[in-house]
Amino acid sequence: MKDDSASYYDSREFTELLASYENMLEDGSSVYFDSMDIANIAEYYSINGELDKSDTAIEYGLRLHPSDSDILISKANNLLRRGLKDEARVLTESITDPDNQELLYLKGEIELAFDRPQEADAYFTHAVQLSDNDPGMLNDIIVKYMDNRNFELCQKWLDMALVLSPDSRNFIELQADLYFDTGQSDSAIEWYNHLLDEFAYDTYYWDQLARLYYEKNEFAKSRECFEFIEAIDPTDKSARMMKASCIFNMDDWQGAYDIYSSLLQDDPASYTLLYYCARCLYEMERLEDAYDKFLDTLAMLMLDKDATAEMYVELYYYLADTALKTGRKDMAQRFLADGLSLGPDDEDLNKLYKMIYTD
Repeated sequence: MKDDSASYYDSREFTELLASYENMLEDGSSVYFDSMDIANIAEYYSINGELDKSDTAIEYGLRLHPSDSDILISKANNLLRRGLKDEARVLTESITDPDNQELLYLKGEIELAFDRPQEADAYFTHAVQLSDNDPGMLNDIIVKYMDNRNFELCQKWLDMALVLSPDSRNFIELQADLYFDTGQSDSAIEWYNHLLDEFAYDTYYWDQLARLYYEKNEFAKSRECFEFIEAIDPTDKSARMMKASCIFNMDDWQGAYDIYSSLLQDDPASYTLLYYCARCLYEMERLEDAYDKFLDTLAMLMLDKDATAEMYVELYYYLADTALKTGRKDMAQRFLADGLSLGPDDEDLNKLYKMIYTD
C-alpha cells in the first residue's frame, strides 16, 4: 500500500513553524510555542523516525506547558513507537482528558499492541464519534488494522468509510489493497481496474494488477501491465525484470534472454540475472554457453553469505545436467554430489542420479 496522504506537515505554515523551532535550538535562545505547535513538531520528527529530536521537542514543550495533554500524548506515542507499550499505557492513563480523540485513538493503538483488537475497537469507535467521522482518522484506523492483519475489523471500518465517502480514491484503494492482502484476487483485480479507469498513469495500481495476474499464472496479462509501467516510467527496472519473468514463464526463452542480458549489463554483480540468462540458454539448448554462465553464477553465489541451500540445490542440478549433456560426466557427478549433500530428497537431483549411474 502506498501513502499518498498530503498533510499539515507539508504546509507552508508548518514549514515556517519548524524552521522557527530549529533556529531557536541552533542559536540557543528560548522562544514561546503553543502546546499544539510543540506537539505537532514532536509528531513530525516521530513519524520521520527521528525519535530523539521528538523527545527534545517534548521536553521543551513540557517546560513551557507542564502536564499538557497534547504534549503528553506525543510522549506516549514515542514510548509506543519504541516498543515500550506498558510505559505508554501508564502515561495515557494518567492523562485526564476523556474527550480527547487523539488520546482515545492512542489508547486503541496500545490495546492493539497488547493484541486486544476488540478493546482497541471500542477506543477507536469513541475517537471517531468525537471526530465527527473524520476521514483522516478513519484512514488511520483502517491502515492500523491492515498492518496488524486484523482483516475482519479492517473490512468493518472500510464498509463504514465507503458509505460515508463512496467516491474517495483513498478508501477505494484501501479496499483494493485489502482484497490483495487477503487473497481475493478477482475482487482486487476489479477494484484496481476501477481505479485505473480514472487514474491510468498510476504505476502502483498497474503493479498491483500485474502481480495479481502473475499469481494467477496469467502471464500474458501480467506482462501487459508491466509494459504499461515501462511506458509510463522507462527507468523502472523492476517492471522490466518482472516483464522478463512473465516472458520466461511463457517459454519465450529468446525474448526473456534479451531482457535479462540487457539488465545484466547495467548490474553485472547480479547472480540472479546471470542465472536466468543461463536458464534461457539452457532451454534454447545453447548448452556450452549455459554451462559457462552457470559456473559464473556459482562463483558469484559463493560470495553471498546469505545464499540459501535451496538456491545451491537448484543451481547444482542445472550444472550437473548441463555438464552431463556436454560430455563432462566427471563434473556432472561432482555437482550432483554437492547438490545431494544439501538436498538429499530433491526429486530432480535423484532423477539425475539414476540417469548418471545407470549408464
